[in-house]
Amino acid sequence: MSMSWDEAAYEEAMEALYAEHREQAIQEFTNERLQSYYLSFPSVAEPPFRSLDEARQLLPEYPTAAFIFAVIATEVGLKAALLKPIVYGLVHSDSAAGIITDMVIANKGYEKFRDLLFQILNEYGGIDLKKFSRPGVSKPLWDEIIDVQKKRNQIIHQANVVTSDESHHAIAVATSVLEELFPSVITKIGFHIHENGRVCNDWKCKHKELIEELKLKGIFKESQKK
Repeated sequence: MSMSWDEAAYEEAMEALYAEHREQAIQEFTNERLQSYYLSFPSVAEPPFRSLDEARQLLPEYPTAAFIFAVIATEVGLKAALLKPIVYGLVHSDSAAGIITDMVIANKGYEKFRDLLFQILNEYGGIDLKKFSRPGVSKPLWDEIIDVQKKRNQIIHQANVVTSDESHHAIAVATSVLEELFPSVITKIGFHIHENGRVCNDWKCKHKELIEELKLKGIFKESQKK
C-alpha cells in the first residue's frame, strides 16, 4: 500500500528531525533539561499512576479491564513521563518542542526515537532498557512491553479476553515502568516522587523524617528551613 502525501511528508520530517539530533543528542543532553521539564510539569506521571491503581482495583473481578488499564499505565508512563521530557529536551524551541513531541508520541516517530530513549535512559537513569529485565524474568522488559501491547490490541480489535495471570503480568510490567524506570531517572536528577507520581524537588520534603528527628534533637533550627 502506497503512502499518502501527508504520510510521506511526515516520514520525511521524522527522518530529518532524527538525522539532525542523532549525532549530538547525547552529548548536548543535560540533567538541567530534564529537571526543567519536570519542574514545569511535576504532575506528568500522575495519570499513568492512576491507571495502574485502577488496574489493581479491577483485577480481582475484571481481569480483562485490568489488563487494558495496566497497558495504558505502561504506555502513558513511557511516552508522557519519560519520552516526552526527552524529546522536549532535544528541541531548542519551546513552541516547536510541544508540537514535535505530540507528533512523535501520536505516530510511529515514537519508534524512530527509541534508540535515543534507550541511550538517555541508560545515561541519565542508569538503566539499559535493551537489557533490563524484571527480577526472575529472562526476557527484557521492552520485549514484555511489546507483548502486552499486542495482546491489548487483540482485546480491542478481536474481543479477546485474558486470564487473571495475564493481567497480573501486565500489571507487573506497568509497575516496573512506573516504580523502577521512572523513579530511577527522577532520583538520578536529584528529585523524588510522591505516592501519586508527582515529581518534587523540595529537599526538605524528601528528608522530612530526618529533619523532624534533627529538630527533636535541636540540631535543625527554624532558620535552616529557608
